[in-house]
Amino acid sequence: MTATVAPPPAARRDAGPDRGRPAPHQPPGSASRPPARAAEQPVLLATLIGALAVLGGSTALLPLLDSTSWVLPLVEVVAVIWLVGVGARLLRAPAWAVVLLQIAGMLIALTSLFTSSGIGGVLPGPAAVRDGGTLLHDAWQQILTTVPPAPSTPELGFLIALSVGGAALLVDVLIAEVRTPALVALPLLSLFSVPASIAIDMLPWYAFVAPAALFAVLLAVAGHTGWHPQTRARVSLGISGSVIAAITIVGSLLLANAATPIGTAGRLPRGDHPGGQIGLNPWALLHGNLQTTDPVDMMRVTGLERPAYLRTMALEKWTPDQGFGFGPVVADASDLDGAVPGSSPGSDTRTVTITPQDYRDKYLPIFPGTSRLTGLATGWNYDKQLQTVFRQTPTTPQQYTVTADFAAVTAEQLETENVHSGGPLTETGNLPSQVVSLANSITAGALTPFDQAQAVLDYFKNPDNGFRYSLRVPTGNSGSALLDFLTNKEGYCEQYAAAMTIMLRAIGIPARVAVGFTQGIAQPDGSYQVVSTDAHAWVEVKFDTVGWVAFDPTPVVDGQGGLQGFLPGGSGGGGGTAEPTGTATTSATATTSTTHSLTGAAVAPGRKIDGADQSYQTGEGAGAGSSAVWRWVSLVLLILGPLLVVALLVAAPSMIRRMRRRRRLALAASGRPGAATAAWAEIEDTLADHGIVVREVESARVTANRLARTAHLSTTGRESLRTVVTTAEREWYGSADGQQPDLAPGVLAVVDGLERSAPRALMDRVVPRSLRRGSRG
Repeated sequence: MTATVAPPPAARRDAGPDRGRPAPHQPPGSASRPPARAAEQPVLLATLIGALAVLGGSTALLPLLDSTSWVLPLVEVVAVIWLVGVGARLLRAPAWAVVLLQIAGMLIALTSLFTSSGIGGVLPGPAAVRDGGTLLHDAWQQILTTVPPAPSTPELGFLIALSVGGAALLVDVLIAEVRTPALVALPLLSLFSVPASIAIDMLPWYAFVAPAALFAVLLAVAGHTGWHPQTRARVSLGISGSVIAAITIVGSLLLANAATPIGTAGRLPRGDHPGGQIGLNPWALLHGNLQTTDPVDMMRVTGLERPAYLRTMALEKWTPDQGFGFGPVVADASDLDGAVPGSSPGSDTRTVTITPQDYRDKYLPIFPGTSRLTGLATGWNYDKQLQTVFRQTPTTPQQYTVTADFAAVTAEQLETENVHSGGPLTETGNLPSQVVSLANSITAGALTPFDQAQAVLDYFKNPDNGFRYSLRVPTGNSGSALLDFLTNKEGYCEQYAAAMTIMLRAIGIPARVAVGFTQGIAQPDGSYQVVSTDAHAWVEVKFDTVGWVAFDPTPVVDGQGGLQGFLPGGSGGGGGTAEPTGTATTSATATTSTTHSLTGAAVAPGRKIDGADQSYQTGEGAGAGSSAVWRWVSLVLLILGPLLVVALLVAAPSMIRRMRRRRRLALAASGRPGAATAAWAEIEDTLADHGIVVREVESARVTANRLARTAHLSTTGRESLRTVVTTAEREWYGSADGQQPDLAPGVLAVVDGLERSAPRALMDRVVPRSLRRGSRG
């Protein structure tokens, strides 16, 4: 390469028609190293598949939560991690910088989604870090005190987004930086195996199939670096691996229908597996928006002469501004089947038969005052303090009988009762001063503990005070969910029960929340049919002599609820008294989230209301589900939209430059007229990108000699570059005839060599110099 033959300037500046798509090639002479990362490997597609595989694996969490409100925030966090990685790699940032930018993007997304104390609402500062710690602590407490499916609270949503987001970051690094996509199986396996070890019932089939299928596709894509002969063997291997993986997935599903164990106590669901079994969620939360579902038959009650509540559990532990949940549950009696410890027959004892249908839980529905249980299988225990029958794992009980005292005390008796203040049953934590003042003002004229409890009950029940039942809870701005409910005066049974309980505790009256079912609907044969929408929460007050007495502050709907544990007068006998206001206008029952093959699927408070409920007729409740979805979509667009715009603006120049290179490489490899001109134009722009001056007075051969030294080209690389120069000279001067050689290897040798010997600054990667000087396209 000693002769200097200068082509005409006009010819050298005309890149010719840059059409077509280049097939990436590995530069000759560099078989021992990978080609340049920026343009030659399909990292973009591989990392996208990896992100989708993580989201597919996260579907294994669906059976563990009672709603999907955590899904959209998780999708956004994973999307931010992927988009930031794409943008940083387009800018050719080093691997450590890419990871740091992805972590920063994830933290910003978590801050904007789950806290309100970020700097500018989005940047994580000290206050946001403290909020994050509080969210993690509360999520852990919820895990300890609930059974799957747990309520989909912001705390659990934050924990899921943080942990699964970390898995997405790891998958991205394994694919794009470590270049070992096979190791992606490890984080995907953890996403699947953790829920499988927790869930009592079977996981949905797609929780296994989705990540497995995407992992197989990832292996195929990761083996594909272009349709060059040197990579065809890897492509074939990837395709073969995908076929084998597909066969394995199909075979696993077929075997799962027969005997493959999945999880700790279940299998992948089969086509004949019955679904829709439901239990109760042991939390009385003070916030949340609920959606109703069609009622599911829970149990049939035979032998009940008058309406009475079925009770499953008592909630005594108060977590400030979150709600009531379980404290320790103690087995005072094991394998219960017979007399209930610490109880005795009363003056109105009757035996009732309960036939469970689609009820499945670890807590057994019984009546207050139960003295005897028969027909139970082994494994049922009794907590005397909580008056709760429970077992270690959820199940559908067989038919059993309950012997209970249905006599109720009178208001006259309760007027003579006293209570014992202090202790866990009067703990309130740090209540807002407005709540304490309200409780004191309501009970200011009450002379006895019963009068005080009755005053608080009347405060919620009196229509003049403006409280009404609604599944759609208005959003408050006080910072306290309890205070928001008392201000907005709109909510559902768990909120009414929790609010009354904590107000009673604020004035020293021991109280707790009871959870169970209302009496259900009377049937022609005299039995009662209890359905999932009859789930309910109420208040229990502990008096010194008569013990626990029920108070139900929730408005009545369709004749359901409104029973009190005392009679307005008389000498007892008969069940609890119904609300004296007559016609029901609102509901006090609960909504159930049903999922096939779930253990103890959560019941959130709120009954599906028919056309009689004006909140649904006017659109306040009817569109709650769709409105909530649109609010989430709006939030995602509001936060993710600007990030996408910024990422596109930053990445646009480098993307234009890459597209130009691809077009030129396609033409250079085709052998068509103009191929050599396109190849040389790309070499000159590459020189400009790396800050190497292109001298117009210098011939192509002299430029090539200087370039070969600067880029430290190998012997093979020099030969490929010489082929480009000689072919260009023939093309410029009209001596080229016939099919031209493949010139792409010479161009790629220059690109790879300069990337190693003359790396570009960050600004030059954001806006390449060849674009700044207005070079030909």
